[in-house]
Amino acid sequence: MRVNPRTRRAEENKLFTREEGDGSLRFRFVAECDSDDAAAQREAEWLVAAARLLRNLGAGKRRGYGECDVHLVDRGKEAELLARFASQLKGELAEDPEHKTSQAALAPLNLPADPSQYAYRLEVLLRLDEPLLIARRSEAGNQFETLDAIPGGVLRGALAWRIAQRFAADLECQGGTFRNFANLFFGDLVRFSSLTPVEVRKKNLSTGYLTVVAPRDLFTCELHHGYRKPSSDEGHGIWSLLRENRQECPVCATEDTASGRKAASMKLEALGGFISLVRNAPRSKHKPKQTVEMHIRIDRKSGRVNTGDLYGYVALEPGQYFVGEITCTNQSVWKALQTMAGLQPEEVNELKLGKATQRGYGKVSAVFRPREKSLWHLQDLSQRLTSTQSVTMLLLSDAIVPDPWGRFWRGFDPAWLKRELRLPPEAEVSIDRNEDKEVLAFSAARTVDAFNAKLGLPRTRDIAIVAGSSVRLTFTGIDLSDLLKALEEAEAQGIGLRRDEGFGRVAFNHPVYQQLQGVESRMLDLSPLELGRASNSHPSVAILQFALDWLKKLDEQPLSHFNDERFEAVARLLHTSRQTSVEAIKQELQRMGRPENLLAMPLSGRDKPNFFETDGKQGMEAVQRMLDMLAEELHNNQLDRSPEAWRIGLQLLAARIAGPARQKAQERR
Repeated sequence: MRVNPRTRRAEENKLFTREEGDGSLRFRFVAECDSDDAAAQREAEWLVAAARLLRNLGAGKRRGYGECDVHLVDRGKEAELLARFASQLKGELAEDPEHKTSQAALAPLNLPADPSQYAYRLEVLLRLDEPLLIARRSEAGNQFETLDAIPGGVLRGALAWRIAQRFAADLECQGGTFRNFANLFFGDLVRFSSLTPVEVRKKNLSTGYLTVVAPRDLFTCELHHGYRKPSSDEGHGIWSLLRENRQECPVCATEDTASGRKAASMKLEALGGFISLVRNAPRSKHKPKQTVEMHIRIDRKSGRVNTGDLYGYVALEPGQYFVGEITCTNQSVWKALQTMAGLQPEEVNELKLGKATQRGYGKVSAVFRPREKSLWHLQDLSQRLTSTQSVTMLLLSDAIVPDPWGRFWRGFDPAWLKRELRLPPEAEVSIDRNEDKEVLAFSAARTVDAFNAKLGLPRTRDIAIVAGSSVRLTFTGIDLSDLLKALEEAEAQGIGLRRDEGFGRVAFNHPVYQQLQGVESRMLDLSPLELGRASNSHPSVAILQFALDWLKKLDEQPLSHFNDERFEAVARLLHTSRQTSVEAIKQELQRMGRPENLLAMPLSGRDKPNFFETDGKQGMEAVQRMLDMLAEELHNNQLDRSPEAWRIGLQLLAARIAGPARQKAQERR
């Protein structure tokens, strides 16, 4: 309550409630810095000294609340930092830590004679340790929705920001470090491809399948979606409208006497999503998992939330894998980028990507490994292209293609195709048509928005033809051998603008149109990231994965045993329980409904049976079985000693029990 300082009496209508944490609570947090130079060490000294002076946190500090102590986990490091801080306060000169990012240690990066030839290739494998938000477009209201794939510009910007943080002083001087930085990111020496999701094998979590964006000309049955057997999709099939003119599913239109299926007219719909490149049995049902979260914004002046400052984030769930490429003109360029960004080859590196990186988003673990051939083409072009007629062109990433007046193309046209494919003057290219004289081209466009964090201003808006757009072409006036050279150059160099950010990647007669028949699709080795999971991943990754698995198991359990309002007490007990063992929770449940549980002794003359031992016995047995399942699930995820995981598991179980119990109570009312 609130006491009036004049009357020393409680004021009317000034009774307040609040929730308090007890003195046994322990919290642990991490302060991170991208660099480890002398300036960062001095900042660490100030932070540790300020933390050690902290005595109270939160509200009610003048009433005896919030007393606390803050220490480093490594007490030896804490003593070292405080000793150096004390020496500086006394005016004593302390030795600065080793300056690990000295400008003198960097050799000048010389531009190659032909920067358009990319001879060194690396495979980039990412694991999301925190939710990742790559905003689909600039802010639309208060809702931010992520892209399904990670654009190459996001990885490029993360490495550039990492270098800028490590060499802030050297870049301001515009010396050798600045020239190296400008050559790397503005001299087109390095190109970053988009990163597509990886489908992890259920039988072996250390390997996964590469995916490619589904061509927009692929259509499937509206009712039975996906590839036919031997694919695990078990659909009616997938057909390319670039190769055949179909309007309905041929399988549904055919009567099957063996299964008793009657002939029916079923429309086709666009496939969409990603295709897992599994040899002879591609799959089309893999989609990145997303999570929806709400956030508020606090006004720094008032300390309150303004009306309308509620934001929704649709982000990629942590624990997923993505793969892409980095191509450099030569190995020395990669060595320079690796040194400046502080990357460890063949080891797990921690990066920050996307939006809201200071709010618990965007932390990823990355491994960079050398690679000889392109990741997505799977075959040499000479094996895929055998004629100058009916050539399928597929965009593996978004492409930004302007016309001579700076306007952006939103679809395919022979004018820009001939220019971007660098065909000789005597050669011509045309877009094929089907029997109904319809153009065989499938495309869509989207706006590409970005933000310049250095200037604090939005970048110029571009319009891109989206990945998966496809067209069937016919070339005339050119031999097959000359066409092969031109198209190989297009696959290697890309088309359009901003190719260093991953835009404009193309493929011709991609093996996905032949369902990868006879094509070697190498499995991706995820073991380097799996080995580094315990020490490098965010703790919420394992807990979130456990919660998702536990929810699936709860969905399979019957809830009819809990159709009684008295099971709300069971749900309440589980929701507030702090036990981390099944036996302790079962002992609490066995005392449910007994008077001695409240009075410490039985009531004389009471003969009313205990509901939980009679009519509710089956429900209590079901609760105990679910508790055993919870313990097994926690053990499988190596979280049986995690109080946080136990709390989440019990609360999810309590919510499932409380649902039918409350519904029954409302029906009685």
